Amino acid sequence: MLENQMLQFLNSDFQQFTQQDKQDKQDENSETEVPNNSQRQLRVKSFEEKPANKPLNLIFQMLLQKKTQKRQQIKVDPKSIPLSINLSVQVQELPIIRKIMDKNEWKKAHNFDGDILWCGPDNVQQAKQFTYDFAMVFMNLCISRIPGAKLISTKKETTSIMAKMRQYFPSIYNFYPKTYTMPEDLHEFIEDFEKKDGISYIAKPDKGTQGQGIFIVSQIEDLFNNGVKDISYIKKNYIIQEYISNPLLLDDKKFDFRLYVLVTSLKPLIAYINEEGLARLCTENYQDITSNSQNFIIHPPDFQKINFGTKRTYTSAKKTLMKMGIDVPKLKLRIEQTIVRFLYGIAPFLLNSTREVYQDKWEKANCFHVIGFDILIDRDLKPWIIEINANPSLEITQVVQNPNGSKRVETSSLDAYVKTKVIEDAFIIAIKTPQEQIEQIGKGKYCNSYKMIIDGQPPIENLDLFYKLVDLYSNLCGLRYGNLNQMRFCRLANNPQLINELLIKSDYDLIYKKIQLKSLQPDLNFLGFLEAIESISDKLLKRKASNYTLQKAVTYVVNMALKAPQQHQRPLTAKR
Repeated sequence: MLENQMLQFLNSDFQQFTQQDKQDKQDENSETEVPNNSQRQLRVKSFEEKPANKPLNLIFQMLLQKKTQKRQQIKVDPKSIPLSINLSVQVQELPIIRKIMDKNEWKKAHNFDGDILWCGPDNVQQAKQFTYDFAMVFMNLCISRIPGAKLISTKKETTSIMAKMRQYFPSIYNFYPKTYTMPEDLHEFIEDFEKKDGISYIAKPDKGTQGQGIFIVSQIEDLFNNGVKDISYIKKNYIIQEYISNPLLLDDKKFDFRLYVLVTSLKPLIAYINEEGLARLCTENYQDITSNSQNFIIHPPDFQKINFGTKRTYTSAKKTLMKMGIDVPKLKLRIEQTIVRFLYGIAPFLLNSTREVYQDKWEKANCFHVIGFDILIDRDLKPWIIEINANPSLEITQVVQNPNGSKRVETSSLDAYVKTKVIEDAFIIAIKTPQEQIEQIGKGKYCNSYKMIIDGQPPIENLDLFYKLVDLYSNLCGLRYGNLNQMRFCRLANNPQLINELLIKSDYDLIYKKIQLKSLQPDLNFLGFLEAIESISDKLLKRKASNYTLQKAVTYVVNMALKAPQQHQRPLTAKR
């Protein structure tokens, strides 16, 4: 029955629709009056309302969305833009960078010249130590690294920030599995583990790569070397993450997506997601969390089509999911929404790090960053961000086994195809100013392979709270951003709205000293400042408000502090 409807669909109404659409395109190239959007919508509605077409509306909407995306795509020929790439801080040129430069006839810049300074993954240590002098030397270049990216270079930092966001916005930040850092969160993990009978956890090294050192935590003893349940035997520097036990399967195999996100500005926040990515499948049919195999299937030459490779393109995987009856447009929208929420949560912390580096010149910072997102989908089509990589692999080679058992290294056409799109189009977009990107591209539209998902508009759902915290921290720091001494912090006590019978001026000194001693730093950093504001909020409002929540209390304190007279707020204007 469905096959007959499909045949009827393709041979009648849809043919009429596509013929009319072709006519529209011909009209666009002539002086004939083109149907406006409302007329086209009426035609779509009349098609959808026909009873015979009801079961096929989902397919129709998928095709229509694809056509709409093409109409909204801005295509830029890379060869038409004469770029010069500076590799002076690159220890070793990656083949993909040289491939892109040769393909588009882009030049190699030297010393401190060029359009783009490429900070690749092989000089991560240098890029992590992003200093003021480094930033000033390359001030006129577009730098392929955001200073604060060190916050998402390790699972530990990402986990801390996501835990903080979940504490403030539990209904929004529920896409990151409950995660614990070892050994700091050992007691909290043991307490939660004993409450959640039957739930498994997966342990990952904080700096582990490619699955090395990963193990399943089925019992508390798994956290200790040789099963000895003693704190001195704990496996240190591990991240323990709740295991997603109901994954969506692709060809009966567990899989995840590696998607690429481009951030080109922090204030205003501008971000894109690449239309292409990778789908990485387990090598055996899904049975349980102990399954493990090396039966890796190399992708076929035509990797854009549906195939059975262990690594596939995002496009190929979506086609397979659509064939399985999955609502792919709905899934894509959920993935984008999840990434947008993550970016709104991490951006204030990245902005704080950028201000620390650039000081009073932070607004002139010209940085962009490509971030890799590892996303798992469960059977309810809920995306889970499993890991974020500030230095996603740009390798385009793969190891292939010869018939005689030996191995050889060859170029992976799949990796080269995907990663060339990711880097090449990132360069094209990044050289535009934030205002040019907003005006020339716009939210929801594509520039080559990237779709803009954040267009500089402020966050919704009170997520601007942390931006306000950064502003307040800036006002209090004064001449040198990132150094909040005790005297400047205690200026908050001059605001009568931030004093009551439980919180007097001397309490501000005690709060500062307590956090400063714990951090072993001479001054309060941003995270220490956040902890101090939470202490103030607790003392000021917890016993007074019946509907007390941390989010409401901190929001109140920050708003009151930002409304204080200007003499208590020292804008960051002085030069270093």
